[in-house]
Amino acid sequence: MGLHRKLKTGHGFAIAVALAASVTASSARAAADDFPNKPITIVVHTGAGSSTDIFARELAHGAGKIFGKPVVVVNRAGGSGATQMALIKSADPDGYTVGVNTASHLTAMETNLKGIYKWQDFSWITLNQLDPYITVVAADSPYKTMQDLVAAGKKDGVNLKVGGFGTVGAAHNIAFNLLAEKADLPFTWVSYTGGPQAMTALLGKHIDVVNTNPGPALQFAAAGRVRILGILNESRVDSLPDTPTYAEAGYPVDATWKQIRGIFGPKDIPMDIQKKLADGFFKAMQTPAFQKYMKETAQIAGDKGPDQYPAFIQKMDAIGSVWLKKQGLLK
Repeated sequence: MGLHRKLKTGHGFAIAVALAASVTASSARAAADDFPNKPITIVVHTGAGSSTDIFARELAHGAGKIFGKPVVVVNRAGGSGATQMALIKSADPDGYTVGVNTASHLTAMETNLKGIYKWQDFSWITLNQLDPYITVVAADSPYKTMQDLVAAGKKDGVNLKVGGFGTVGAAHNIAFNLLAEKADLPFTWVSYTGGPQAMTALLGKHIDVVNTNPGPALQFAAAGRVRILGILNESRVDSLPDTPTYAEAGYPVDATWKQIRGIFGPKDIPMDIQKKLADGFFKAMQTPAFQKYMKETAQIAGDKGPDQYPAFIQKMDAIGSVWLKKQGLLK
């Protein structure tokens, strides 16, 4: 009898586990079918007015119409993305709280945030943008060309101060190091919380050069307040037809390293919900307003969803690690 009871008890436990799994799966399917039924929040790790903030707000504007629910953008700058990542990681994995990621997330996780976060701690939902880097000086700068900048930076007693988003080892910093290595150009990196803050410092004569993306610089260039010396891209872009590539300026840098912008979220968001998010955000990118923004800011559209984006992130992480090792930030 005892053995019979044990067998029945074990059998009952197995049935209970199976029923629980079935209920969980049914609940997940119901949640996906009903998604979204309330506002979605996009958390941005940079300050208002930065390239990433502008991207998030343009995307949210279009996505709200696609999802039929408000898509709200909030800024949580600080710690090279640490403040935002903490919020994202601790959020419920229901798809209602997501964030914008950039290449700087990956370099931060290999440097100052190593051991705290890793890319595997998150769901990677969409790659939306590939954004080239540019080198910018003030309009009254003595550096008229990239060659002028490099020649001056090599002179004794000159300490070029180059500003941009993030600390040494951040994606913007790596982008300028690509040029500096090719040109044998010494410089001092000055960290800012976003492109607009770096542009303000440039105009205030606190730094000599800004490494940023086109977004924060185009309005100043149009107003004649800054000069864009070069772009880290395979070819010139429509919004900057007179700006040479680094290679055209005489510095054939590998142009595959670009800023990326995508949507990520807490780990274990159900794949059905990730796909609904991806579908909505990609449809938002096709709206006339978003297309106009992409053209005006010299963006390249991304097209990777949750099935492909994690592998892309893994590859970008490997590329970033190579440059971090070159800078002595990784062993």
